[in-house]
Amino acid sequence: MAFLDRAEDLAVLEDNWDATDARFFVMWGRRRVGKTELLSRFAAGRRALHFEATDTTDRDQLRDLGAELARVSGDPLLAAQPLESWDAALAAIERFAAEARTAVIFDEFQYLVRRSPDLESTLNRWWRQRGRDLPLMLVIAGSEVSFFERDVLGGQMYGRRTGQWQVRPFGHREAALFTPGYAPEDLVRTFAVFGGMPYYLERLDDTVPVGENILRLVLRRDGFLHEEAELLLRQELDDPTLYFSVLRAIANGRTRNSEIADWARVSPARATQLTGVLERLALVEQRRPVTATARSKKTRYAIRDGFLNFYFRFVDPHRSRLLTRAGADQHLDQTVLPQLDRFTSKPTWEAICRDHVAAVEDVAAVGSWWGQVPIGNGRRTEEREIDIVAVDGKGTVVAVGSCKWTNAEVGVDELRLLDRLTAALPGADSAQRPTAFLFSRSGFSRELTRLAAVDPDRVRLLRPADLYA
Repeated sequence: MAFLDRAEDLAVLEDNWDATDARFFVMWGRRRVGKTELLSRFAAGRRALHFEATDTTDRDQLRDLGAELARVSGDPLLAAQPLESWDAALAAIERFAAEARTAVIFDEFQYLVRRSPDLESTLNRWWRQRGRDLPLMLVIAGSEVSFFERDVLGGQMYGRRTGQWQVRPFGHREAALFTPGYAPEDLVRTFAVFGGMPYYLERLDDTVPVGENILRLVLRRDGFLHEEAELLLRQELDDPTLYFSVLRAIANGRTRNSEIADWARVSPARATQLTGVLERLALVEQRRPVTATARSKKTRYAIRDGFLNFYFRFVDPHRSRLLTRAGADQHLDQTVLPQLDRFTSKPTWEAICRDHVAAVEDVAAVGSWWGQVPIGNGRRTEEREIDIVAVDGKGTVVAVGSCKWTNAEVGVDELRLLDRLTAALPGADSAQRPTAFLFSRSGFSRELTRLAAVDPDRVRLLRPADLYA
């Protein structure tokens, strides 16, 4: 696997290694996010035991752990006598770690606990009595997000840990490192389809069009990622059938709970349960208008992963068309490519633009906003949306934005519309208009360009190349 970026993740591990005291560090991240590769890179060249557990019996797990510990420590006793218990395993680790600064990494820790339910309490007790006095950096890592957030960070190990870190998918800039041959517009399209997972990105070929990568990797039955979404969900869920329906609903624009319930043909209460499980797996998230409180009922759901969003929009509903190579080719030409820019526009292009505003403005939160806006002079209103709204720590709106991914230039009318909608925002200051960010795939009219040149602090115009500069 190509190892690109991850500078911040490595720096966190390095800081814990350089500490003078013992460290109990928790690291977790979604499957395919590159966590194991990151830990392997960190352990290389150090005195370290990196044990990646598998979903097998506890006896086999201990046997494999003993063999790996014997290999890295050179302990002939371990090579000759398999470990029989976790108490024995921790005693052997203690002998290994007592000699010099040592990293001990239990990767895919959830598999160990699944087969040895008492392991958490055993490890806690050992750390309190022995481990914390060793020159040891103990890393508990894994990819079962709900287990780590519920049982590790929220369970018995909460008081033992000295730090924690969630490994997240790459953002658009980091993802672009895998396809340096693409122009900025195709970098955005690629990020929309494949997301920020290095496991997917490293298989892209930037010498061919984006559509060719989609066809080769995803649409064709022999494609490396053709079964990826189903395999991922079946690893996390015993029966993913209804979850597939929920994800397909969201991918097709049914983002409210009632709409998801109608699509999946379940009750609203059941839909809430299903989306809750997907949230705990970090596959789905709730979104509210950025000016709303956490109790607001203005909730929409979104798929967090770009690839899953693409899969449940263009692959899962069309499996019968993808049985043959000719069918996959036809699906690409007739369905995927004609809709690709619309798919890219929302949510990916909007998300990239919001990330830019968050990076360049001193704000507390950046999101979107939707709500009722007056029509004309009467009492009539209609629901409208603003792509980007940024607020400061007091809740005052300091920046707004519009994100257009079309073939047409953006003109002054878009700025005027943005100003009109901004006036309806809670937290808008009528005495001081917020900065207006206008993002466009195809550029801007001469009139809008002149206006922005006259007042660059008030109006900022950006194209895809500006977001990758």
